[in-house]
Amino acid sequence: MSASQILFQIFSYPSNWNYQLNLLFILIAVVYLLITGPLRHRFKDATAVKGSKKAVFLTGLIVYYFAVGSPLALLTHELFTMHMLQMALMFFVVSPLLLIGIPVYLYRAVFRIKLLKAVFSFLSRPLLTVFLFNGLLSLYHVPAVFDAIMNSEALHVISHTLLMVASLFMWWSIVSPVPEMDTLRDRHLIKIALILGGTVLITPACALIIFTDTVLFERFQETSQMVPLFAPLIDQQLGGVIMKIIQEISFMAAIGAVLARWFKSERKKDQEDLMQIEKERQLRLSKNQV
Repeated sequence: MSASQILFQIFSYPSNWNYQLNLLFILIAVVYLLITGPLRHRFKDATAVKGSKKAVFLTGLIVYYFAVGSPLALLTHELFTMHMLQMALMFFVVSPLLLIGIPVYLYRAVFRIKLLKAVFSFLSRPLLTVFLFNGLLSLYHVPAVFDAIMNSEALHVISHTLLMVASLFMWWSIVSPVPEMDTLRDRHLIKIALILGGTVLITPACALIIFTDTVLFERFQETSQMVPLFAPLIDQQLGGVIMKIIQEISFMAAIGAVLARWFKSERKKDQEDLMQIEKERQLRLSKNQV
């Protein structure tokens, strides 16, 4: 049986999908659509939410469910490749999509709680977030730590939750969903440097996984019996490549967005300068006529 046939069977078997989790994600989507639609007037300074913004959030939810509720979640226990794909989707695709998809008025409603805003502002400091997330991700993939996590359901849930929260804080500094809380506002070069710093910090862990000639993790020492697609070492190396590729794509997209915002702000400044020059010219003409 070919690899595609094996994967098709796994993904087409109904019991391999987490339907309880599916209902939870549907509930979240419904609540989101209500508070960004007919119930948005209950929030102060609420404005209409664009369909594209809603699509971004819902796409994030769909990808999140695919990562944790589809048969992919089962395959993460069989193949290191699938484990790394799951993590890359959660931390480099889902996190920015969810943050971008939430309208500003919802953030502002939450941050009216001063203590919460103060704590969040402290934890979302750019340098702290990029070192914290990449440090935790690298620590997670230390073989002894990884093996302990994979052998404990509680540690597995706790570690993934911590990494998800850390990734949300890191992406907060990059996508800056609330303008007045953007500590790097109009400091576009620093924001680009922050993104590139994240790329550099994650590279050693990925390089170790990709270029080592031994299988590092106890769980993946043997070829999977359920999905014998790759030899263990190839599986491990491919997993590192997948993580690095998805991370690079997401960060390059982020840099592109920062550059586009930078260009837009410079154009706006140029237009304002031209308008000011024109006003001064008109004022001088009126004085000369008098």
